[in-house]
Amino acid sequence: MTHEQRTTLIAAQTEKANRFVAQAEEMYALGHWDLTANRCYYACFHAVQALFIHNEIAGHTHAGMLHLVSLHFVKTGLLPTTMGSFLARLMQLRQKADYNCAYDVSQNDVDGMISNTRDFVSAVIARIRENIK
Repeated sequence: MTHEQRTTLIAAQTEKANRFVAQAEEMYALGHWDLTANRCYYACFHAVQALFIHNEIAGHTHAGMLHLVSLHFVKTGLLPTTMGSFLARLMQLRQKADYNCAYDVSQNDVDGMISNTRDFVSAVIARIRENIK
């Protein structure tokens, strides 16, 4: 992949991450807690995909993505441990929201999640920009 192609994909992934943060805010305002969790997770997911493209890392599953974030960014100190933990919790909640019919995501589950998601996405994008400069 050329530098230009990577740059284009990174821009597309970060744009999608930011758009999904906005969608999470809309879903929260409407009281759709399961959709809030979903959009928060996918906002972080797309930010991480941008980071992976930037660093030429390939993750093929959601669990693999989580493992690679921990291995390459949290354990090396490039991202704080709290971000790795947040991503893991968010992934679990998104799975419950999307697949577990016996579990109803509550407002309590998602309170504070949007600001944490915004912080996560911003930190990942900043990490990419630091390396580009």
